[in-house]
Amino acid sequence: MNSLPSCSTNDQLISDVNAGSACDGGNAHMCHDMVPWAVSDSLSYGYVATSSGDVCGRCFEVTFTGEGHYGSDPGSSALGGKRMILQATNIGSDVSGGQFDILIPGGGVGAFNACSDQWGVSNEELGQQYGGFLAACKDDLGYNASLQQYKSCVANRCDSVFASRGLTELYQGCMWFVDWFQAADNPNLKYKEVSCPAELTGGSGMNRAPLNDISNSCN
Repeated sequence: MNSLPSCSTNDQLISDVNAGSACDGGNAHMCHDMVPWAVSDSLSYGYVATSSGDVCGRCFEVTFTGEGHYGSDPGSSALGGKRMILQATNIGSDVSGGQFDILIPGGGVGAFNACSDQWGVSNEELGQQYGGFLAACKDDLGYNASLQQYKSCVANRCDSVFASRGLTELYQGCMWFVDWFQAADNPNLKYKEVSCPAELTGGSGMNRAPLNDISNSCN
């Protein structure tokens, strides 16, 4: 299984596989093409960080239940029944089992922020550290606004931060969150491990198929 490619601040591939992570002050950043995309109205592909263990390179099919993890959420309701196939490309000490942190531009920088440096964007422009644009929009609009109001707010931020800088792939990934993912806020899901489609392994360079070790332990 090959290692995940990394890119410089101007999104050029770095040939040195031992280049230090930007999270630790190095020059290796996530490449822009690791954004999620829609295959159809009901299926998307993407990349995630998930729980620790032998997970890197594995793929999971998740089905969204239509419920929000923190209660009623119009975006989670609109997302219900849709599916994603996600490849794990990273782990996180704060990511629990059955939790998938999808790589979404504008979705929040999390515990380690190398995005501001890579994109030339201030921390403030990227919204809340956890929750990104949507969390910032909920701070601005309150928690009882309509789904369309939230989506419009996030779309405006996608345009301001990414489209205005010519960061086309990041803008498309950000708008995927608005249009396909319905700006859902921590939607509940069911998942199982599946074989990775070529579209995901081709983008990540990570392919576990020769190992023939798909786990059946998921729910």
